[in-house]
Amino acid sequence: MNSKYILMLFSIYIMCICSSCSDFLKEVSQDEFEPKIASAFQELLNGEGYSTTTCFDPITDILTDDVEGAQGQAYNYTDGNLAHRAVYTWQSNMYLLLADYDMTNLLHTYQKLYKCIMTCNLVIDGLTTADGTEDEKTQTRGEALSLRAYYYFLLVNLYAMPYNSAGTAPESLLGVPLVIRPEIRDEGIARNTVAEVYTQICKDIEEACSLLDDKTGNTIGLFRINNVAAHLLASRIYLYMENWDKVIEHTGAALAGAPALVDLTTYQLSNTASPQYATNNIISRNFPEVIFIGGMAGNIKTEGTLIRVSDSGSNALLRLYDSSDARRNIFFSDMSFMYYKYWMAKRGTQEQGFVWRTAELYLNRAEAYAAKYMAGDNSCGQKAVDDLDALRSKRLSNFVTYTLTTPVALMEFCHEERRRELCFESHRWFDLRRYGMPSIEHTWYDASGNRTVYTLKEKDLGYVLPIPQDAMDTNSALIQNELAPERVGEVN
Repeated sequence: MNSKYILMLFSIYIMCICSSCSDFLKEVSQDEFEPKIASAFQELLNGEGYSTTTCFDPITDILTDDVEGAQGQAYNYTDGNLAHRAVYTWQSNMYLLLADYDMTNLLHTYQKLYKCIMTCNLVIDGLTTADGTEDEKTQTRGEALSLRAYYYFLLVNLYAMPYNSAGTAPESLLGVPLVIRPEIRDEGIARNTVAEVYTQICKDIEEACSLLDDKTGNTIGLFRINNVAAHLLASRIYLYMENWDKVIEHTGAALAGAPALVDLTTYQLSNTASPQYATNNIISRNFPEVIFIGGMAGNIKTEGTLIRVSDSGSNALLRLYDSSDARRNIFFSDMSFMYYKYWMAKRGTQEQGFVWRTAELYLNRAEAYAAKYMAGDNSCGQKAVDDLDALRSKRLSNFVTYTLTTPVALMEFCHEERRRELCFESHRWFDLRRYGMPSIEHTWYDASGNRTVYTLKEKDLGYVLPIPQDAMDTNSALIQNELAPERVGEVN
């Protein structure tokens, strides 16, 4: 691509991007942008590809069984808190109801992800003719490919059926539109299949891992993707595809350079009395296990709203932790004097959106080994246990090794351990989808204490989010997902 064309696209890009641009776009004018220089593309990627001012997943944590309803005081029934009800009860018109309450920060995930993809496309394409060292171009291309893979991974898991949907091949499922070139098109862009989207995701992340593996000596910090982060993402992608050998391959590569697991039984938060006010919590740059940090906080909260961490019922999240599990007091702050009972304290005072960390690698590989054990490879059962125990030994003060019994029991334990460890890190909703989309109940309390129970049925249409209407309006080739009818709860 020639430099004049890149500069023209960059000008259009600036006009298309939202008004709250990053510092890079504020400080660098179009005249100062040098489309011939590799370092300029890295700066563009840093500013708008990583998009550290964006919350990419503000709602999925409250779609899951990790939350339940809470009856607050009269003053808690604000417009904002009432607006969350549409999301919490899986209403297909949730965007309209959120817009009515001006909850715009929760509405634009689809558009934000495609804007970031546009940046990645511009960088990937422009680097082919840019001046600069091969080291610079290799590093930047590897990061851009990783980010594009991640953004498409989010899109296809938010707005399409799961890759492993029982009885339906991914080749026949509608995914999301694949745009991998920086051209501006007038015509609409149709949805690719789920299989096609995953094929591109795998292509991107495999090339990214190869490129970044050559740059292991580069010190780029936690806010950019290195080879360890790329391999972690690859292991997650292949986990969802149930390609167990590739999960094992990429977790092994990542663990070779990942930080060690943190022993939470001795770990000291900066504020032990009130973990929610600490500065070295799990989702922070100060937690030693972190591999990569991205985005900005903006999720619907489980404190001060009418939704709280689930602690009642046999399947409640908090009932999964035994008394010796250090995660209970580090991940959550006891607020039993309040109506929401527990404050989700993983984030503390930090504003980071999400982290990728070493614990996930052990969980991904353990599940892959457990799946191979279920398929008849008896050598993999103990390997799964070893990975689970490596994590559990750093979480339980009275750790006892897991006793291997049946393949089914081992897989169930893998799922439970994943839920305990990764809760409120935007994993649970996607995990429930790939576990077969089980039925979930959510209870809503009105100001008088009346209960209304809403049900997301097994394999419910609500497991796939609607494509936002403004995206439908601007892309005539889009086909909307099949929408569930209005969800009416049962008053009891």
